[in-house]
Amino acid sequence: MKFRRFPKFRSSLLSRYFLIVLAALLFVPVVIPLSFLATWLMNSVVTTSQEKANPNYINSGYLTANWHDAAKQLADASPDKINQRLKEYKKKYPFATIFWVDHSGETHQLPPVLRKLPVQWSLEDTIQYMKKGGSDDNFFTVVAFIGDSPNKRQGFMGIEVPRSYFVRGANDSSSFSLFGITLLLLFAFFAGLSYLFFRDIRKRLLTLESAMHFPGEDGLPQKIHTGKADEIGMLEQSFNYMVDQLRESRIREVEEEHLRKRLVSNLSHDLRTPLTVIGSHLYSLKKENLSEQGSQSLTLMQDKMRDLDHLIDHLLSYNLLTSGKYAIHPKSQDILRIVRESAAAWYPLWEREGLEPDIDLDGESLIWPVDEQAFRRVLDNLFQNIVRHAKSGRYIGLSIECSPGRPAELVIHDRGPGMLAESGTKGAGLGLAIVKLLLKEMSLKLDIDSTTEGTRMRIHP
Repeated sequence: MKFRRFPKFRSSLLSRYFLIVLAALLFVPVVIPLSFLATWLMNSVVTTSQEKANPNYINSGYLTANWHDAAKQLADASPDKINQRLKEYKKKYPFATIFWVDHSGETHQLPPVLRKLPVQWSLEDTIQYMKKGGSDDNFFTVVAFIGDSPNKRQGFMGIEVPRSYFVRGANDSSSFSLFGITLLLLFAFFAGLSYLFFRDIRKRLLTLESAMHFPGEDGLPQKIHTGKADEIGMLEQSFNYMVDQLRESRIREVEEEHLRKRLVSNLSHDLRTPLTVIGSHLYSLKKENLSEQGSQSLTLMQDKMRDLDHLIDHLLSYNLLTSGKYAIHPKSQDILRIVRESAAAWYPLWEREGLEPDIDLDGESLIWPVDEQAFRRVLDNLFQNIVRHAKSGRYIGLSIECSPGRPAELVIHDRGPGMLAESGTKGAGLGLAIVKLLLKEMSLKLDIDSTTEGTRMRIHP
């Protein structure tokens, strides 16, 4: 299965992250003007919709500019022409109060009269009208000098329009609110885009982490669904490939383990027959008159035959233990009794090999959940190792040690050269492996402290 070393740029996380960074850099110079544009468009839409809904609505800016243009066009115009021009405005805005005041202060108001005005204007009346018109909330007032200049001395003309006829465009506060909302929405869009980007990455990484920490029934991680063809997607593909390789390796391991166990079992049984035959012939040879050298050779062969027999026995036991076919039935028993009985059985051999036993098994009883046969097998293996590898120390000790806060321990001690020392009789370590497997099945543990001055083996729950 081949993988791309690097994903394509357009589908990589780098490209998407680059777009987010670019959006962040363009947020101020682009988004803020865009917000102003959106606000202006919204105001334009609102104004247009209101104008279409009510044709009588007018625009204050347009009315002001148009009124001043009309006043400018009436420069040096006669009173009749002024009246005629203002009548046109009256037809266009029948709901408005339209009038003009000549240079002498006389009011000329176009009918119908909607609002009462002074007949003769004084300076106070003019100032009061200007003051009231600018602050009147009910009427929008526009006043312009006829001729658009006071130097023309033609007076002034005015128009009053009820404010209800003006387009309800957005005021400054509403425009600011609309701008703020637009800016907030754009910012929320950018933040949401960033959140979705990192949430997707986090979700995929957590899925990968969960697949690593929660294996399936076979003890191996489960394959995951591969997502986009980016960096994480490549990691997911590599993870699935690794799972496939592990599963294939596990299958091969199981097959090889079955083959090894079958081979060990067959070899052990096949070796038993020739060893029995050789043993019987060695026993026959022992009855013959042999030279001293021949007797020594025969004794050495018999020792090696026993070692080989023990090795085959260990192989069979190890094979059964690793296959889960070794029958162990733990139950609460006094292990001091078992140790004393085993030590009594080994005592003659220890004396023959020159070992000085030091047995200190005081106490009435020490109850552990053990299988008696299996525990005796553990003791026999440990005793045999001391006889074979540590008899130069001429010592073997058996004792029970109790420490505060710790369970009682069975200690087997020798004064040999240690487990790291070279020995001509050193084997493959199957004996200790079998001991540890047997103890594990009985919920016990073996701790070994070995130095050049001796080895301490502690058995405890």
